[in-house]
Formats: sequence, structure tokens, C-alpha cells
Amino acid sequence: MNFKWNVPNVLTMVRIFCTPLMIALFLIDIPNGIGYFCALGVYVLACLTDFLDGYIARKYNLVTDFGKFMDQIADKFITTTAIILVLFKIPTTLNWLAIVIVLIVVLRDILISGVRMVAANNDVVIAADIFGKIKSFFLDIASMVMMLYIGLTCVVQGDWLEYVRIAGLSLMIVGVLLCIVSCVNYIVNATKALNEKKVD
Repeated sequence: MNFKWNVPNVLTMVRIFCTPLMIALFLIDIPNGIGYFCALGVYVLACLTDFLDGYIARKYNLVTDFGKFMDQIADKFITTTAIILVLFKIPTTLNWLAIVIVLIVVLRDILISGVRMVAANNDVVIAADIFGKIKSFFLDIASMVMMLYIGLTCVVQGDWLEYVRIAGLSLMIVGVLLCIVSCVNYIVNATKALNEKKVD
């Protein structure tokens, strides 16, 4: 699996390098919430590269094995990191909820990676399902909203900020529920495809 210097692969690598940059900006104590807003900007940029690399690769026939492999890793890097950062920064009495959300997201990815390995060893390719794509959308938007909330609390005050926090958490919970639905659907499709392969 050789790396090829094309635009989609470079965009994928940019997304990976955005992860430590986002972490640094989020965790370094910069006055007036500037670090949080910059981290949000980096995250938005990373999400845009996720859309662009796939679109460009398909449109210009630049799909590579490296790109297919690293794209999934890059997504998990940036998305899971953002979820962990915002959930453990936002003050809440529901600390157990943050732990449950992180565990579901991480364990779901591990389980599906294992299923993919089994399928690949049997020359079976399982396509990503619509639930997984919608899940990613909700989790990305949720992390952006919550990152925005954290930044805003550094510069403004008001009861309306609580609605921003609730909106972010609600979107996150929807994304987590879709994680479970996607995982079940993925396993069902993989099992079906593997059984059909055995029959052939």
C-alpha cells in the first residue's frame, strides 16, 4: 500500500495533522476563548477536507488503497478527539453520560474495524451504510456546537448559552444512537455477505 502524492491523499493527511493542532489549541490557556475558537476553526477545516477528499477522488478517479485505508483512520482521529475534548470540558452533573458516549463511539469503531478485517480476509467488501454517514454528520455538528459554546462562555454571559449547550448535547445523543443503529446494521450486512460468500 504505497502513498501517492495526489490531492485526496494529501487532504486526508492534512486531517490527521489537524488533530494534534486542534488538541493544542483547545488545551492551551489562551485568553478570551481564542484557543477554543481556533480549535473550532481547525475542526471545521478538517471536516471540509473529509468531504473534499472523497469527492475529488471519485470525480477524478484518484481512489487509492492508501486513501481508502487512511481516510477512515483520519475520520476517527479527528472526530473521536473532538468528542472527548468537548464532553470532558463542558460542566455537567452527568459525567456518566460523557463516559457512556465516548465508550459507545470508541467501542463501535473497534467492533466495526474487527468486522471489516474478517470480511477482508474472506474477500468481502462491506460498503458504508447511510446510518454511518448520518451519524458522522450529527457527531461533527454536535462537537462544533459544543466547542462554540465553550468558547462563548469565555467572552459572554447569559441564560441563552444553556440552550446552546443543550442543543450540542442533544445532537451528540442522536449521533450516539445512530452509532448503535449503524453498528447493528453493519454487522447484519457483513454476516449476510459472509454467508453468501460461503454458499458461493
